[in-house]
Amino acid sequence: MKKKSISKRITYYIEYICLKLIGAVFSVLPLNMVYFIVKMLGLFTFHVFGMRRKVTIENLTNSFGDEYSEKQIRTIAADSYVNIGITFLEMLIVQRFEARMLERVNMADSHILRRNIDKGRGVIVVSCHFGSWEIVGAALSAADMPMTVVVKKLSNPYVDRMIYDRRTGFGNKIINHGASVKHIVAALKNKEIVGLISDQDAGGEGVFVDFFGRKASTPRGAAQLALKFNVPIVVVMTLRTGNGRYKGVFKEIDVDGNDTVETVTRKYTAYIEDVIREHPEQYFWMHRRWKTEPPGVK
Repeated sequence: MKKKSISKRITYYIEYICLKLIGAVFSVLPLNMVYFIVKMLGLFTFHVFGMRRKVTIENLTNSFGDEYSEKQIRTIAADSYVNIGITFLEMLIVQRFEARMLERVNMADSHILRRNIDKGRGVIVVSCHFGSWEIVGAALSAADMPMTVVVKKLSNPYVDRMIYDRRTGFGNKIINHGASVKHIVAALKNKEIVGLISDQDAGGEGVFVDFFGRKASTPRGAAQLALKFNVPIVVVMTLRTGNGRYKGVFKEIDVDGNDTVETVTRKYTAYIEDVIREHPEQYFWMHRRWKTEPPGVK
């Protein structure tokens, strides 16, 4: 057992060193070359390795089968792999963008979030695995709107620490997923922006709302917090518009006294779907989003 533990730690450390080397190399190469290399790697992964390719195509077919041909769906799926690869790489080299972050990210609509901050209360930012989702926090922090983000710890402790340092390097704070809710509540009471990723299967604990025409188990945390503490929800997504170029997408979700956890979740999920429909190649389709079926469905 001890030998197995040591072996695992050695493997983790090798993975960490490899990622550090990749980040170091891509930090000095011309940016257009970096994006070209990662695009080729993404296409290679899709066409040759086929990792989660079946799930990706199945999700796209169920979501767009009446709108796109089989060939078009495969093209979107391949482009989705490229987007994921680029997003992961950007996490490794995000410091490269630090000095000119607000030149790279069009934040013209950030006033939607700012006006809620200026009301002197906490705000919940709902985001998802779309575009360059790792740029969201960095761009908001650069615009003097740092977040307290709830994230899952990675199994590799060395890589987890590296990603933690990159995410907090711009001034954001991290709360580990599964930590006591009191930390999130404290952040909201301290008038902070709390960022939640709310587009992954939430199992039996989620609330089922429509997502591309099918019921999907969706995290209920954002809606519960908004209703309980009377704080606004703003959806923030980062659309990739070119190599190292992005546009912030902002939408305040209307919440009133008649709303429930289900209706609030439905509202922000519907908006997320609308944005994804316009740019399906920028979404994380390889996730088993509809894995959990609603009660009563066999």
